[in-house]
Amino acid sequence: MSYKIFGFELEISGLSQQETRSGLLNRNIKGFKVVNDDSHGVTAEIVSCPMAYGMNAIEQINKVSNALQDMGATIMSNCGFHVHISNAPLMDGVDANDWTRKSIEHFENTGNYYSENLNDPMDAVLIKDVMYRYTKMQNGYNGINSMLPRSRRDMTMARVLVLEKIEAANTIRELQNATHGKFSTINLQPWTTYGTIEFRQAAGTIEADKILHWVRFLLNLIDHSANYRIDQSASREIQHNTPTQPFRRGARVGVQYTMMRAVDGATTRQIMDATGCSEQRVRAAVSEIRTRVGEAAVVTHTQQANGASYGQGTDLTRYQVQSFYTETITGGAALLPETRIGNPSIWSNLDESDYEFWMGRIQALDR
Repeated sequence: MSYKIFGFELEISGLSQQETRSGLLNRNIKGFKVVNDDSHGVTAEIVSCPMAYGMNAIEQINKVSNALQDMGATIMSNCGFHVHISNAPLMDGVDANDWTRKSIEHFENTGNYYSENLNDPMDAVLIKDVMYRYTKMQNGYNGINSMLPRSRRDMTMARVLVLEKIEAANTIRELQNATHGKFSTINLQPWTTYGTIEFRQAAGTIEADKILHWVRFLLNLIDHSANYRIDQSASREIQHNTPTQPFRRGARVGVQYTMMRAVDGATTRQIMDATGCSEQRVRAAVSEIRTRVGEAAVVTHTQQANGASYGQGTDLTRYQVQSFYTETITGGAALLPETRIGNPSIWSNLDESDYEFWMGRIQALDR
């Protein structure tokens, strides 16, 4: 499995939007649009169409880089370089160069992004592992911050994630909530709208070499997790906590929920007495509660389980909302066991030439 699809946004200074747009058009450079950016000192933002990493993508990046330098574009310290990685891998057998060509044509003809020939989106386990590895090595020797200028470390436009929040999250929604929203080192807001993960921390640049090295670093980060740290057909257990009160406290269903969430739950009769509801309405509220907090969170203790017979359900059937419960998911993704899992380092499986580039870059930035 390989995550090849990416796009990017280059923030520049020194050229207006119209100058940038005209300059790209006059040079017949396709697959990019120029938009406004409200950041201080940023005069234009160049947004690429999606590309599949390969020679066609490299050629387009070189073209736009050379054009921007030729037009006199500059970079200020607050200019950013944002990379979007598709949350779905390219289907096996699809040629990356052909995919990029079609993406550029589609973008030029419709103005929309091309998303054909992609597999299903990655599991939450995979993106969690990528976020964990990135954040775990945010600081320290040869960490993410050491790869970037000081202006891109601990900045408000790309706030560092909190490792403990990532570790506690198990779903895409929970992982989104574990970020600082859009202005995070890793932004998951585009997950639904564009099907991408945005990496926002890199410094602005118009140099093709820097663009390509950062893109390859990110693609490898995801590929290493996908291919060496995740079992894509595993069974795993996820622990969920139920909310203290998801309903209005004074509402009958809220009272019933509180009773059911007690240590031993509550019988139908006890709930009927406390709410004035009929037995039928109590059962309906149980269904409503299951829908709100999850089927596995609500346990029904039948009269038969209590050694009674049919007909005594009103007094002996007991409903319980567990304060926490474990859900087993089969056929999904899970981290490989300790004996088989790949190295969590951000440098794992990175091509030797790319590794040497970044070591040189880290040394240069440390001077």
